[in-house]
Amino acid sequence: MVRFVEFVPMNNKIKSKKLMKHIILSKQFNLEQYLVKLEDTITKIIKRVSKTTLTYDIMDTKKLQKNKLIALKEKQRQMKIGEIIQAMLGQYDKFINLGNNHETGLDIISDERKIIIELKNRTNTDNASAKKSNLDKLAKFKIANPEFTCIYGCINDDTEEKTTEGKIEIISHQNVELKYYVGMKLLELVLGEHTNTIIKFVKKLINKLT
Repeated sequence: MVRFVEFVPMNNKIKSKKLMKHIILSKQFNLEQYLVKLEDTITKIIKRVSKTTLTYDIMDTKKLQKNKLIALKEKQRQMKIGEIIQAMLGQYDKFINLGNNHETGLDIISDERKIIIELKNRTNTDNASAKKSNLDKLAKFKIANPEFTCIYGCINDDTEEKTTEGKIEIISHQNVELKYYVGMKLLELVLGEHTNTIIKFVKKLINKLT
């Protein structure tokens, strides 16, 4: 049996190799480009004007209104920090920030690494009902996509020491296995070798903009 082999001119082979090399390089993660994009995202979040309208209360006094305004601004600050953290992780290599109102109800996904995350700022953010609801969403996704690692992730624990040490636990929910990542263990899972560099960059930028 005769096999016909297509002749490819040497110049075309060289061009093909160069093209493949370019494609591979273009897919490689570029920390500098990531930080530039992240800075733009964080700047928009920080500079976004927040509402200062207070809910009316017939028993309000000037002192109570002042305290309510302080509390409102702190709540808005915490929400913005939450957005920043989600962007920091969701814009990193091979991850996508799902934003609000995604069909899964979850926050961050990596199809390539087979990871999906429900992200919380700290371990006491969710009450029992809210936590169950979030675990339900993760379990639903896990049942439909068993190849994924489904993570309930918290950036901060209740102390600096616990946050720095971090932890990883297994949660059994609706007969599926979910993961519980806290603190540096979560950040290192996503950001890897760039964890400390990115944290320092973000903290410095927030300090500059606020």
